[in-house]
Amino acid sequence: MEKKLNNSYLIFLNILIIVYNLYICLVVFKEKIVVSDDLSKLYESKQISKSYFSYIYSFLDSTTMAARPVSGFVTGTLIFFSKSNEYTYLLGVLFFPISLIAIYCVAKNILSKELASLVILLYSCSLIGTSIQFSSIMLNSNLATIFFSLSIYFICVSKNIILSSLFFIASILSYEIFLPMILLNLFLIKNNKKRIVFLLITSGIIVLFRKVIQPEIFVNSYQRDEVGKIFEFKRVGQIAVYSVKLFFKDIFVGMYKGLLNLRNIHIVEIISALMVSSVVYKVFSVYDFKSQLHRFKTLGIISLISILLGLSIFLFSSYIPTVFGFDNRNLGAIRLFYTLFVISGIVYVLVKLKLANKMISICFATLAFLLMITDISVKNSWIYASEFNNELFSKLNIALKENHIENGEICLKYDISNELKTNPHFTFREPIFYNNWESPMLSEMNGIDSKKIHVYNVERKTDCATVFLYQNGKISRVK
Repeated sequence: MEKKLNNSYLIFLNILIIVYNLYICLVVFKEKIVVSDDLSKLYESKQISKSYFSYIYSFLDSTTMAARPVSGFVTGTLIFFSKSNEYTYLLGVLFFPISLIAIYCVAKNILSKELASLVILLYSCSLIGTSIQFSSIMLNSNLATIFFSLSIYFICVSKNIILSSLFFIASILSYEIFLPMILLNLFLIKNNKKRIVFLLITSGIIVLFRKVIQPEIFVNSYQRDEVGKIFEFKRVGQIAVYSVKLFFKDIFVGMYKGLLNLRNIHIVEIISALMVSSVVYKVFSVYDFKSQLHRFKTLGIISLISILLGLSIFLFSSYIPTVFGFDNRNLGAIRLFYTLFVISGIVYVLVKLKLANKMISICFATLAFLLMITDISVKNSWIYASEFNNELFSKLNIALKENHIENGEICLKYDISNELKTNPHFTFREPIFYNNWESPMLSEMNGIDSKKIHVYNVERKTDCATVFLYQNGKISRVK
């Protein structure tokens, strides 16, 4: 009877997780949250005059997409069909809940159904790489996660090395975040001959595509991995400092700011977080952690090593590890393994301290509540960022009309750094207007003819003849 009741709680928990993540997607659709790079892609959709296949080829033939043809094909398809319906583009956010399904299917076969549910719950509201949950263009990270999860599945469950290799390749050709995890795959393969087969197929096809096929079929082919950066020792040191700061400071700063915004969270959302944490407690209050202690220790070690491998991609790129802004999109792999590390670490430490199951359950329930509240706060911050941009350009449109300006280059001046750091509406310094490619779509959305008037952030273009200052919610001309 007790087992049946616990299964009922587990089913209820899974339903709550599904409803929560679909709710987040619905909010993105309803509020039409489009910021940063998504603004550029949505504007691009309005300018398409080519046929579908011609456009897809031209979209892939770029410095950002040539190395990522799998996710590029999906993104390009969404952009193409967005020219007649903007909401089509926002379908990209659905790849995040789809990635949860993939993670769950793998975790339940390797760990257990209960732990699989806990993994996707904590992963879905993780404070690392928040943009992959709210930004449509970051479907590439979610596709990479889906294919990587399937690669692990075919190693550990189905024992099909060929399919595992192909899915791993698909992951890398979606986004490179899991490339260092080839070492994890090789570790999980127990047979040496199969290891060699996996390594030859995977590395062979990736190298063949990157060095031969990619430059052959794409004019704008670009090798995104910058191997020379590993010898920039000052930068390597910075990566190490940023990584330590990310785990030991930034995450907790974000959680603190999320709790400060509790008053801005709808009462229904708070009740939902309380309900989920209560069910988490019920499910794990009777779970047998003690007999699986060795498995949790192994999982913790593997997760920690995988986190370090995930961080190694920053040694070969121009990005830095951070949870702030839009650059946190590179943390998809770290988000996954950090979730596993936290779960295994909590269990191992508390069991070693000889604390009862109920204490472990309380710990997971509390963590689930805190992360959900912070995630909801981040959701509100993305809504605010989108509204901030539209308010900025809407008021600029009024100012342009008052000054009888109908064409030319216009610069907007405002203290973006201070705004992001001090405005309590931002949790992880969510992206607001900064880059040149963001302005055309923002202009069109707010009544400014982007063909005649080109808007820049003054920090990106300093020689504008006309400058408007945005301060304290008002826009005034200063030049």
